[in-house]
Amino acid sequence: MKGKRIIITAASAAVLLGAGFVLTAFVGGPKKYSTDTASVGNVSENVDATGDVHGMESMTYYSEVTAPVNFYRLHVGDYVKKGEKTVGYDLYDLTANYDRAVLSSKAAENTMNGQVKESDTNQAKFNKASSDIDIYRQNYALFRLANDYVNQGQYQENWDINCIADGINKNLAQKNADLANKTIELQNAQAKQDQKEIDSLTSDIEDLNKDIANLNKDLAGLPPTTLSPEEYAQTVINGNWMSDIMRNWTETTTLKNTYENKILNSYQKDQLQNNFELSEIGVENAAEDLEKGKAGVNALYDGIVTESFIADGTVVPKGAPLFTMESSDEMKVDVGISKYDIGKISKDQKCEIDIAGNKYTGSVFEIKRFAEAKDSDKAKVTVSVKIDEPDEKVYIGLEADVTIYTDVREGVLTIPSEGCYADDDGDYCYTIENGKVSKRYITVGADSGDRIEVIEGLENGAVVITDAITDDSVGKKAESAR
Repeated sequence: MKGKRIIITAASAAVLLGAGFVLTAFVGGPKKYSTDTASVGNVSENVDATGDVHGMESMTYYSEVTAPVNFYRLHVGDYVKKGEKTVGYDLYDLTANYDRAVLSSKAAENTMNGQVKESDTNQAKFNKASSDIDIYRQNYALFRLANDYVNQGQYQENWDINCIADGINKNLAQKNADLANKTIELQNAQAKQDQKEIDSLTSDIEDLNKDIANLNKDLAGLPPTTLSPEEYAQTVINGNWMSDIMRNWTETTTLKNTYENKILNSYQKDQLQNNFELSEIGVENAAEDLEKGKAGVNALYDGIVTESFIADGTVVPKGAPLFTMESSDEMKVDVGISKYDIGKISKDQKCEIDIAGNKYTGSVFEIKRFAEAKDSDKAKVTVSVKIDEPDEKVYIGLEADVTIYTDVREGVLTIPSEGCYADDDGDYCYTIENGKVSKRYITVGADSGDRIEVIEGLENGAVVITDAITDDSVGKKAESAR
C-alpha cells in the first residue's frame, strides 16, 4: 500500500492556521516539525501470505508385489532415514510362485522337445516311405513290361486268360488300395474313440481281406497258357513279384499316410516355441517379484511420514499404496496468492518466513498454473517457497507466515512514507528549504510500507517533513525538531 497520504479539511486547516499564528505571535520564531532526510537506500515491495510447511519431495510408496506384510512399524509423523527399510514381506507365496513357474517352464520345454523330436522321427519315416513307394512303382512297371514282351502270337492265344487275369489284378489292386484307405480311416476312428465307426470299418476291412483272398484264389486257378515252360515259369515269377510289390506298395502307402499325419507343421512348432517362451517370461517375472519381496521397501530420502495406508500383517496387492513421505532435508511453504498479487510474483524472489516465531529465509521456486478455492474462499494460486536452511524446529504441516519481496530497488533515493501525499496533480512532499516550508511534486516508485522510492523531483539530503501539514504552511518559517 502507498505511504501515508493525509487530506486536511478546511475547518481543521483554519484551526491549525490560527494556532500557528498564535504560536508564532506568542513565540516570535519558526515552527518546528518532525523531519527525516531523503537518503539513498534499499526499498522493496512485498506480498504477505500464510501457508503450510511441506517437504520439497513428496512421494507415495506403492507395493511392487502381492504378498503379506510381515514388517511395518511406521506411523504418521515418524522420521525415516534414507535407505531405511520400511516394509518387509512374507516370502512364502512369492517363493511358491517362483517354483511353480520354473516347473511349468520345464514342462513346456519337455513338451516342445518331445513333440519336435517325435515329429522329426515321423518325418524321416515319411521320407523313407515316399522313397520306397517310388521304387515299388518303378519295379512294378519293369515286371509288367517284361510280361508285355511275350510273343504276340502267344499273347493272342492267351488273350482271354490274360484279360481275366488282368481284370483280377486290377480288381485286386483296387481292393488293396481300398484296404489301405480303410486302414487309415480305422486308425483315425480309433484315435477319436468312435466305436460305431470302428465297428463299421473293421467289418469293411474283413470283407476286403476276403475279397482279396478270393481274387488271389481266382487268379491262381486260371488255366495254364500255351507258353513254353521257360516262358510260363518266367511269367509266373514276374506275376509273383508284381503281387509282392503291390502288397508292399499298399502297406507302405498306408504307413506313409500315418507318418504324415504325425508330422508337426511350422505353425504347430511356432506354437510350442511360443508356449515355452511365455513360460520363461513367467519364470523371469516370478524371480523379479521374489527379489523385490526380499528387498522390501526402502526410503529413498530422509523424510517424515504424512500418510499410512497399511498395518503389519496386511496382505497387499501389487500397486497398492503403502505410505506417503515428505522430505525433511529440503522443505517449503505452500501459500495461496490472490488474483490481486499473483502478477507480482515470479520465481527466485527472496522471502522471509516466520514459523512459530522462528525466522527463516527462502525464495520462490514454483508457481502453480492452477487456481483453487479452499474452504469457500476465493480461488488462489499456490506458490511454493523453498526454505533455505530448515532446522529441527520446522515441522511439516505447521502454519507459516511468508513475506515475498516482489520488487527490490537497491541504491535508490527514499523518503519516509508518512511524508508523502497525493492530489490531482500527483505525488508530493513538504520540505524545509532555507528555513521555510516548501511543497515539492515528486515521481515515486517502489513502496515498502515505511519508505518510498523517489525517482524524480527531490535531491539526496533534502529535509522532508513527516508531521501532518497542509499547503497553508508553505512559505512559512520552519525548522526541524530533531
